[in-house]
Amino acid sequence: MPTIKDVARDSGVGVGTISRYLNNKPVTSENKRKIAQSIKKLGYERNELARGLKTNRTYVIGVLIPDLTDIFATMLVQTIEQVAYNHGYNTITCDSRGDDLLEKEKISLLGRRDVDGLIVFPCNEKATSKTYGNLKIPMVLINSNISDSLFDTIRSDDFDAGKQAGQYFYEQGHRRVAVITQMRNRPGLLRAEGFFSAFGNDADRSLLFDGEFSIEDGYNAMKTIMEMENRPSGVFTTNYYTTIGALRYLREQHQEFPEDISFIGFDNIGAIPILGPPMTIIEQPIVEIGRQAVQLLLQQIEHPEKESRTPVEMLLKTRLHIANSVKIV
Repeated sequence: MPTIKDVARDSGVGVGTISRYLNNKPVTSENKRKIAQSIKKLGYERNELARGLKTNRTYVIGVLIPDLTDIFATMLVQTIEQVAYNHGYNTITCDSRGDDLLEKEKISLLGRRDVDGLIVFPCNEKATSKTYGNLKIPMVLINSNISDSLFDTIRSDDFDAGKQAGQYFYEQGHRRVAVITQMRNRPGLLRAEGFFSAFGNDADRSLLFDGEFSIEDGYNAMKTIMEMENRPSGVFTTNYYTTIGALRYLREQHQEFPEDISFIGFDNIGAIPILGPPMTIIEQPIVEIGRQAVQLLLQQIEHPEKESRTPVEMLLKTRLHIANSVKIV
């Protein structure tokens, strides 16, 4: 099995520089090219056990999400895995299935596996820092609204996301616009509140349709809206799955936007781009959330001496992608 000295001999680069390269430290682009070429040529593989003994790390990050079938969570995991790998870390991903107790068990399991840190997408909207006990390892929470968090947190600015959609409807002259959301889900609540805030005294909260973040509830809410005698001029869906459900109903009924109703959806991912013509839609910075989550965690892992640091709360802006699904009234 080739060693680091073999790589040095083949590439003409010093062992120290190769070590820096393997540990994601700065080296010149020319040396990067030579080292990578020799590693591939020789089939060199780093001895992770020896590396771990030397640094007292496993170079493994635990990732816990509430639902592996959720497209948002899946895309986050893909980004986290890639960014972590680029920094020399592997990942172990677990699914809590939306169960608080199972989430605690999985966190305990990952801790026993000696991961260097955790990235957790909490399933409990009402969780507090005490929920996670006295963890002795670094942790970053995604899409958490824990107010007393002892951990770094990162999430989309949900209130502003809704406000952007509301302002656009208002600017186009709309005053009666329905919102399909899930009010017991904090992101859903914030998106709805942000939306209505853009209408001021003109906000019509009787047009709020509160259900689950599901295709079925999005479909049923859209059906109810389209069958209203005095139906609103537009609809805002606050989640990927409710957007899919609403679009499915419109497609089945051969209803078009903006001709039959104006429409703003949420999360321009998965099946949405192929379910109809381009629409105005809120886009979350999914890749950036995943990238920043890894960066925040690595800062804690690689600088453990900064135990007294103040936890970081990172709020990332969403983007309103404007197409032709909202007409001027």
